[in-house]
Amino acid sequence: MFMDPKIIFSILGGLGLFIYGIYLLSDSLKKLSLGLLKTLIAKITTNRVTSMLVGAGFTALIQSSSATTVLLIGFINAGLITLAAALPVVFGANIGTTITAQLIAFKLTNAALVFIFAGSVVFFFARKTKHKNKGRAILGFGMLFLGLNIMTEAVKPLAGNQDLLNLFLQFGKYPVLGIVTGAVVTMLLQSSSTSIGMVIALASAGLLDLNASIYLIMGDNIGTCITAVIASFGGKLASRRLAAGHAMFNILGTVVALAMLPLYFKLITALPGDISRQIANFHTLFNVVNVILFLPFVALFLKALNKMIPGEDYEKKETKYLDKNLLATPELAIMAVIRQLSVMLAVGQEMLEKARQCILQYNHKLKNEIAIDEQSMDEMQRDITAYLVEITKGEIADEKRRTIPALIHSVNDLERVGDYCQDIATLAQRLYEDNLTFSTVAQRELDRLFDKTQALMNFTQKALNSDDHDAAGVTLVIEKEIDELAAQFRLNHIKRLGEGVCVNESGLVFSDVLTYVGRMNDHLCNITKGILHIGKR
Repeated sequence: MFMDPKIIFSILGGLGLFIYGIYLLSDSLKKLSLGLLKTLIAKITTNRVTSMLVGAGFTALIQSSSATTVLLIGFINAGLITLAAALPVVFGANIGTTITAQLIAFKLTNAALVFIFAGSVVFFFARKTKHKNKGRAILGFGMLFLGLNIMTEAVKPLAGNQDLLNLFLQFGKYPVLGIVTGAVVTMLLQSSSTSIGMVIALASAGLLDLNASIYLIMGDNIGTCITAVIASFGGKLASRRLAAGHAMFNILGTVVALAMLPLYFKLITALPGDISRQIANFHTLFNVVNVILFLPFVALFLKALNKMIPGEDYEKKETKYLDKNLLATPELAIMAVIRQLSVMLAVGQEMLEKARQCILQYNHKLKNEIAIDEQSMDEMQRDITAYLVEITKGEIADEKRRTIPALIHSVNDLERVGDYCQDIATLAQRLYEDNLTFSTVAQRELDRLFDKTQALMNFTQKALNSDDHDAAGVTLVIEKEIDELAAQFRLNHIKRLGEGVCVNESGLVFSDVLTYVGRMNDHLCNITKGILHIGKR
């Protein structure tokens, strides 16, 4: 079956315009809706109906359920919303995305060029970004219909090709084939709006009947879940559960729709409109009925998703010892601060061990945990500093008051320890991504350096917890040993470079690790010098 190249290029060109039109429209509307988005996030609560309506409304506005779901995944990963609140929003997004098919069914192809001209004028002459985005949205709207028109006109001659007609009719005869085809096409295009537009174009040209179109639309709804699945990779377990919940909703909805198909046929054929309107109406009805059926069972969805994707996310460590009731007794409040500093140091010890494992054999999971731990350190620094300021506002003995600046310096030092651990983990990722390795000798040298640093941390912890001057003195000895080792390792590294044992790129990372470990130990010893009352504290 030979197809005229002119038809092929017209179809591809029309499809390209259609896809770009949808992209322009969706992207511009999304930018215009950023202010509204902040308002809507506040309305996303455990009230399922409210959250569902938020999802439907926002998706109708930005014309992309995939964009809504990806934004929700970002919110979950950032800790802004919970899975229980996000799931009804996804259900609603499936309703909101049906507006695209309804708009396409209006067949505004004759006005496409008018929209393109108007959008171009607004875009080129507007000075404010907001108005330029309005022009881009209008331009995208026009390009969408122009592309659809080109596709429809291009495939019309094919309606007389009996072989092609028989091929497309197979989608109507075999539901599974139609659903799978719709899902695969949408997965490849990563846009249900695009694949639905193609179905409407083919149906309008007489190549698809209503049966085949409906099965393809069902597949589209399943295929659109792929974007969320991809976006959830590497995120929290809750974001992966949300992506799985989106897929579960559409798959179960398809199963229910297959059982109710005779009823759907009666309803959509009873309503006025041609086949494009019938397709759009089915798409809307399909998703509205699914939401009505499944929204009451969000709790069951959550239980099923927790079993499908078990486990718990790695969470931040919370500040727990800074009780405001202790502020009335400054001595006890200062003891609480020291306990919280001890927790910070323990987090730093964990971070160092993870950074060590990453630098010797990269582990992305550990790298992510280090990032979360660093956030914990930052929050503890803010909490402790604010608590110490509150202590100074009360009546406090001069001797105790003099310890507060030293404690503020110490909390800042510990926060810097966390920063350097994260810096080492970033170097580890660079090694992995650039396919670089250390020589066996260099690995042994780093192991030795990390062992010494962990020992210094252990003695710092002992000195901090018990005001142990002997332990504090040991840290200064270890620091001197580490400085000497680092200097010797740098000389060894230069020698290895000369002998060709290691490459320059790996050597730069090796040198940076030595620098970061050295600075980390300086900050730790600043704490113990404060305990010993030497130096600036």
